[in-house]
Amino acid sequence: MKKSDHTITRRGFLAVGAGALAAPLFLPGRILGLDGATSPNNQIVSVSVGMGNRGNEILGAFWSGSFRCLGVCDCYQTHAERARDRVNDRYKNKDCVVFSKYEEILDRKDVDVLAVSTPDHWHTKITVDACKAGKDVFCEKPLTLTLAEGLQIVQAARKYNRVVSSGSQRVMEDYGYMAPVIQSGAIGTVKEVYVGVGGPPKTCYQPEQPIPEGMDWDRWLGQAPWAPYNSERCSGSYGGGWRQYEEYCNGFLADWGAHKYGGALYALGLDKEDPVEILPKNCEKNPKEFVCAVYKNGIRLYHGGGDITFVGTEGTYMHGQDLKPKKVVEVRRYSGGADNIYEDFAYCVRNRLRPFQDVEYGARTAAFCQLLNICYKLDRPLRWDQEKYAFENDEQANRMVLRPQRSPYTIEV
Repeated sequence: MKKSDHTITRRGFLAVGAGALAAPLFLPGRILGLDGATSPNNQIVSVSVGMGNRGNEILGAFWSGSFRCLGVCDCYQTHAERARDRVNDRYKNKDCVVFSKYEEILDRKDVDVLAVSTPDHWHTKITVDACKAGKDVFCEKPLTLTLAEGLQIVQAARKYNRVVSSGSQRVMEDYGYMAPVIQSGAIGTVKEVYVGVGGPPKTCYQPEQPIPEGMDWDRWLGQAPWAPYNSERCSGSYGGGWRQYEEYCNGFLADWGAHKYGGALYALGLDKEDPVEILPKNCEKNPKEFVCAVYKNGIRLYHGGGDITFVGTEGTYMHGQDLKPKKVVEVRRYSGGADNIYEDFAYCVRNRLRPFQDVEYGARTAAFCQLLNICYKLDRPLRWDQEKYAFENDEQANRMVLRPQRSPYTIEV
């Protein structure tokens, strides 16, 4: 792929990341308690963006504990007002601010963090813009829509010294117990991993329906191609809706893959590394019934074959199985004694640390699912160069690293 086709280079991304390692994350005055703002002993001021199904589920995490919710944001007035009423009922007042556009939040000096629960095609742009405005971000999974966005979102977090946590509480809270077992060598050297999640996305073909009153449909579409409104197209249903369509998501492969592949990569210690080869099923190098990704250490991670199952030289270990570590090993954990992903994020905001689900881990897990999806679409073996951030000798695949973005919703770091 020519540089002109993809100006964000892996080399540039690494340079930004290396510089950030040497410098402390910037601590805004409002977190220090300057000018009457919030202090480390008080609550972090949040605004929740995207008030559909998932946004409403996690709203409580950002109005309690370490957080205080100042407002809610949604391009659909009905969703925003429903969330506003919930916040006001929680605090027994009428102070919750409703925003129809997230840009209205960025210049607010009284806002510390954005909690982003929009459909996936909005994740990167909102996160990047928030980082540029000096806000920290908790963004739901899957973190990005395209491979190119994986570079952009990490680059923004590092360039602007922001704390950015990807979602997926399940990586630690459901599957985290597996990491010490695997990394202790309890089943020897891992050779294969089988992870059962849903399939790739499909193109959305839905008939036009009247746009509901209070819905900014153009904004909901964002960077995605223009399409007529249909309630199923934008539904937040966990069994359908936008999650199944390639215009807005990477299918249920990525939706649950953010949890399960995230957990598997965490256990393997490979959650900052991309595979080097992706193989379709029933091919010469992969005669099995599952598409697989091959890492440079030889581990094969398959799409299918049951729940999370590790196959090693000395045994097999699957999710739910009782197996003790062979020895004590140090693995990444939540910071500050936190027992959930939201309090881990809060501790890291206060102390300017990278959270358990740091933006880079979320981006790499999303990239894994995106690589599998490209292999499904092309149905041929692919070789991926993480350093060059391109497929080897495959122009068609390289055109899928990024997508056209509809103006004015383009992403700029």
